Amino acid sequence: MKKILAILAAAVMVLPMAQGAVKVHTIGDSTMESYNESATDKRGWATYLGSFFNPEYVTVNNRGKSGSDTRSFYTGAAYWESVKSQMSAGDYLIIQFAHNDEGTVTYGTDNLEYAAYCAANNLPAPTDARGTNPQTTYRDYLRKFVDEAREKGVNPILMAPICRAYFSGNTIRRNGQHDLGDKFWKIEDGVLYKDQSLPEGDSTMSYVHAMREVAKEKGVPFLNMTEATRDLYLSYGEAQCLSLMFVDKEPGKKDQTHTNAMGANLIARMAAQMMKDAGILADYIEIPTSISASPNAIEIGETYSGIAQNKEFLLTGFGLEPASGTVTLSATGDLTISTDKENYGKTASVSYAGSTLFQKIYVRVSYTGEGAQNDKITVTSGEKSIEVPVTATVISLSGGSAVSARWALTDHTKAGEAAVEGPLSVEMTMSHMVATDMKNDATGVDGSQTSVIRFHNADDSGKKTNWPTDEIDENPGRYIDFALTAPATMDVRITKVGMELGAYSTAAMKCHVNSGFGEAFTDVETIYEVSAVALPSIGPKNGNPGAPMIGLELTPMLTIAAGETLHIRILPWHENTSGSGKYICVKNVVIEGQAFAPTGIESLQPSEVRSQKVIRNGVLLIERNGKVYNAQGVEVR
Repeated sequence: MKKILAILAAAVMVLPMAQGAVKVHTIGDSTMESYNESATDKRGWATYLGSFFNPEYVTVNNRGKSGSDTRSFYTGAAYWESVKSQMSAGDYLIIQFAHNDEGTVTYGTDNLEYAAYCAANNLPAPTDARGTNPQTTYRDYLRKFVDEAREKGVNPILMAPICRAYFSGNTIRRNGQHDLGDKFWKIEDGVLYKDQSLPEGDSTMSYVHAMREVAKEKGVPFLNMTEATRDLYLSYGEAQCLSLMFVDKEPGKKDQTHTNAMGANLIARMAAQMMKDAGILADYIEIPTSISASPNAIEIGETYSGIAQNKEFLLTGFGLEPASGTVTLSATGDLTISTDKENYGKTASVSYAGSTLFQKIYVRVSYTGEGAQNDKITVTSGEKSIEVPVTATVISLSGGSAVSARWALTDHTKAGEAAVEGPLSVEMTMSHMVATDMKNDATGVDGSQTSVIRFHNADDSGKKTNWPTDEIDENPGRYIDFALTAPATMDVRITKVGMELGAYSTAAMKCHVNSGFGEAFTDVETIYEVSAVALPSIGPKNGNPGAPMIGLELTPMLTIAAGETLHIRILPWHENTSGSGKYICVKNVVIEGQAFAPTGIESLQPSEVRSQKVIRNGVLLIERNGKVYNAQGVEVR
């Protein structure tokens, strides 16, 4: 009977689609996430998955989120519930977790179980809430994703996580394949046993095996991306794999978890091929062998007149004929292009050899007009050519009222105080962070001596405590938050986010700067990242002054709808070692913008306004006083 049901399920997946594009939703962690191209060289593989589908029928909604394990993604209001709200019957859901389920503290022990153990034994509670056990909670949350997707008529797919590039000779180490059998913790009868091991072949601590078992139990497709990426990495060999496919962790050292554009594109190509081979949306998957662009269209969305935007796409080709040659590119309108991110112009050329082409193309544009913009980049190789459309909606900033908030952060006892211009409400808060003290001997952005507040990891009560060991990514529960709430009758368009950042008593502090909206922190985007190199150590050492602080001036496209709240969060982590006395320093946080009356929406007194921003089927809407408006202020219901 199970075999008959499986055949019927596979048949449903290749039926012709109804009118309108079906969505493939992807949920997972940082190895899938879509990153801000100006913030980092990291690229999650699901960023490129849509390039292998016929866009007339299938689109991809990538909701991978840095730092997520199955529990935090399921319980976080900004994640699973918001993804479900975007799903429609007939859609597909790719589920890929394990990297953070393995835990940065607990090595395969469920974090809540470990927290209870700590409470019972008067030990400090873990400040990192991630970590599930492959035999219990990991399976439970996978089942929840599967069951709740099916309740909405969505087709779930369990996809094993991509490998970490943990080479050991001609193989990938066991933990690189998400099997913690060589080292794990367990709690039995109230006793914690550290550094346990199991013989090869015992899959008790394998997250991949656990996912495969859930797939069998639920009768859903299982695609073993762990095995596929292991074979891909080994086919290149350690040196080439790390050099070509992974980002820098620090100068001279490669990150073995997070891929660059080439690695992400190759993995997305592999994922699409695995889906096609499994009969999942097979009629709508196209694996190009000639020259192609990924993504095959650039949608900038809303942008401000006069504010530069930077985008990119990958130019790839496999099995090309002739085996060597030159590809030319030309851009229209306000677009300029570059192959090195330095020299921009209206044209560019790329040479290839060995029948293979892989080149990142950088696109820069600063629109001078307003309204809809439709340009293109034409790629020509011999008699063949392809076009990459570039679309945007340009908004003028003229006629607005200046608003701003500035946190000088010059006194750790008054860290939350801000200078505010315009009708904004502002607030600074912290989670699992504490402003410990001031130092007057740090080196500022200009190289002169300056004072800084030192911020440190803290427990639930705000008491300074050790940083966790072996973190390689943000902890969503640890942050310094700067919030701006727009006035009830005005939208605020953010034109600048600035700050100064540094580290004190350490050269291994990393961080993300993320934006998000509302109490649930939705629409999260990483607008700046320090990961390939650490924050500069700004304190004096051995009689020498520290390095200068980093000065940031970011121009993210962020609009705060009337009555809504924007959060700018700094999420630090200390890589490689634990301990205390290691600090992140932040000062002169400034957020600037222009306030406008909401277009097309009647003027109301603040007491009369009740508004919220929602996303339905991937479209931003504003609900105000029982009416629904689109992002341009036009009533849609």
